[in-house]
Amino acid sequence: MCKLSFKNNIYFVAKRSEKNRNKLDYYLVIPGRGHEYAFTRDFKSGCYQAYKKPVLLNKVLHERKPNTALMNLKKYVNYIMPYLVEYLNLEKLVSNWKSKSGYAYVA
Repeated sequence: MCKLSFKNNIYFVAKRSEKNRNKLDYYLVIPGRGHEYAFTRDFKSGCYQAYKKPVLLNKVLHERKPNTALMNLKKYVNYIMPYLVEYLNLEKLVSNWKSKSGYAYVA
C-alpha cells in the first residue's frame, strides 16, 4: 500500500446516502470541478460527525484518532486512493507522483 500526499486544495466530505438510510456517500471536493463521488460505506456516526463538513484530504489520510471507525475509514481511503487518482485524473494534484510506476511515496 502506498501513502499519497495531495496539495492542500482537495477536501473530503461525507453525506447521507439518498438510496440507503444506513450508508454514507463520500465525496472529494475538487476546485473547479465541484463534488466528485468517491465511494459508499456503512453509516458510522463517528465518521459522519467528523466529515459532514469538508476536511482537507491530507488530514484524513494522515490523521490518527482513538476511534476505530475513523481508523478503518482512513485505512480504506488509503487503499482506494491510487484508484481514485487515476479515475478522477488527479495526477497533477498529487505531491511526488511517479507516473511510471503508478505509485507515490512520501517520506
